[in-house]
Amino acid sequence: MIVSLLVRWLVLTVAVELTAWLLPGVELRGGALAHLLVALLIGLANALAPLLTDRLPRPRSTVLLGLLTLTVNAVLIWAVSALTPWLGVSGLVAAAAAAVAVSLLATVLGVLADRALAARRRRGTASSR
Repeated sequence: MIVSLLVRWLVLTVAVELTAWLLPGVELRGGALAHLLVALLIGLANALAPLLTDRLPRPRSTVLLGLLTLTVNAVLIWAVSALTPWLGVSGLVAAAAAAVAVSLLATVLGVLADRALAARRRRGTASSR
């Protein structure tokens, strides 16, 4: 469980770093520890997001649900950038683009990390027999 949580945190950190590298309106400052803290804040904000969205009316359309999620994530990234000196976002549009990029990159990297961990577990199980 702890290993999985640490891997997710590292995946989110890499996704945030790649987003800052790819998007001109997003700037990541500081060293590795600062980047880990920014990813931790974004992860905590995303974990707390259902508390905000549970009070909103549920959209009947998947597209509207996706837009609601994108909007909440963009506001959360913008809020993290306002709270910390290590993440700079030039505006709400850049925050929305960052939300999309971080979500996509974290999903892809998370799938790759899960496959690598599963392969490692299979190798460990096979060698212990």
